Amino acid sequence: MSDRENGIIRIHVYELRVGMWVSRLETLEKDSSFFFEQFCIGNQADIRAIQAVCDYVFIDVERQKRSHGSIPTGKAAGKQQLNFARSFDQAAQTYQNISQIIKTVMDDIRFGNQLNVEAVKTAVSDCVDKVLENSDAMLLLTQLKNMDEYTSQHSLNVCILSILIGRELKLSLKELNDIGLCGLLHDIGKMKIPLEILNKPGKLEGEELVIMRRHAGFGRDILMSARNIYPGAVDVAYSHHENLTGSGYPRAVNNTALTIFTRIVSVVDAYDAITSDRVYKKGRQHLIALGILTKAMHVEFDGKVVIHFINCVGFYPQGNVVELSSGEVGIVVEQNTSDRLKPKILIMLDQNKKPVKERILDLALNVSDSNGALYRIRQIVRPEEYDIDLIKFHQEGKFTEAYESIF
Repeated sequence: MSDRENGIIRIHVYELRVGMWVSRLETLEKDSSFFFEQFCIGNQADIRAIQAVCDYVFIDVERQKRSHGSIPTGKAAGKQQLNFARSFDQAAQTYQNISQIIKTVMDDIRFGNQLNVEAVKTAVSDCVDKVLENSDAMLLLTQLKNMDEYTSQHSLNVCILSILIGRELKLSLKELNDIGLCGLLHDIGKMKIPLEILNKPGKLEGEELVIMRRHAGFGRDILMSARNIYPGAVDVAYSHHENLTGSGYPRAVNNTALTIFTRIVSVVDAYDAITSDRVYKKGRQHLIALGILTKAMHVEFDGKVVIHFINCVGFYPQGNVVELSSGEVGIVVEQNTSDRLKPKILIMLDQNKKPVKERILDLALNVSDSNGALYRIRQIVRPEEYDIDLIKFHQEGKFTEAYESIF
């Protein structure tokens, strides 16, 4: 009988989750401590240890079901949710630390100092660790946007989203660090753009637009002068506004000159820019942004990268505020990888749009509302439509409070 017939499936180590039963490792180093025929993953440290010795593992799905059930409930579900809450706090701290580092790095460049390459590499390494540990939390954090900190926050978001696509593409740990570095530094050349143009509360026109487009060349020059920088980051900084048909800038090169890292950063750079509020325009909703990206596939953007990006973030990504069929409003906090249309929602408003005690609703459990109808997502809404301040909500610890109140 085949492995699948025996209830054994082969998965990449980046797909491992706490509670899975590992049947065997595809590649096992002689000095590895994992000599057991089967073992249950107990924590994130177990996952990191497995990732250090192999790329693929075989999971005993039937044993996992016997041990935990296909969908955790009761105390098991509570433990998973509490783990997510604690991991979210750690991810949020990492996000804040990296955000401060990139602000400092950008200020250094603006004041004529050299790029602190080691600080940037350390920040990216921390970011990769947190994305691999809790991608749900990191993706949620990219949606808590502050218009006043657009440039630094945009760079960090592009870093995170690029790493997510890299994970989807099964890149190695080194490659994930490389693509993260490319994302974090792709806009570093903007630090040489006059602030009155960079922060103009309106659309750039004429000579202003010409000056702004020089940031690609400035970024190349800044990174070329830095010691021990990953060479690919230089190329991405210079080329992330090029496109497949050769109508981009600054060189108007076509797809033959664009590396996979440039193609990845181009997609996530556009997505984050489209969905972010600026002084002169409101950000567009997630599904609208996806529509813009898909319409530009094979013209501006690499179609395969766009598809991988959609696979990463889903149709209802973390951080999006949604209205449910019941009329209640909440924020998407976790994905259900088995059904991307049924994420976990943190309920914030009742059917009359009044604040309620926050609770977690897992749509994958097919729960019914007070009228006996199954919950489903009706639409994505803008937070300000219902006077929801996601940044304040996060700062007050509401995300973790909702999880901890369950357990």
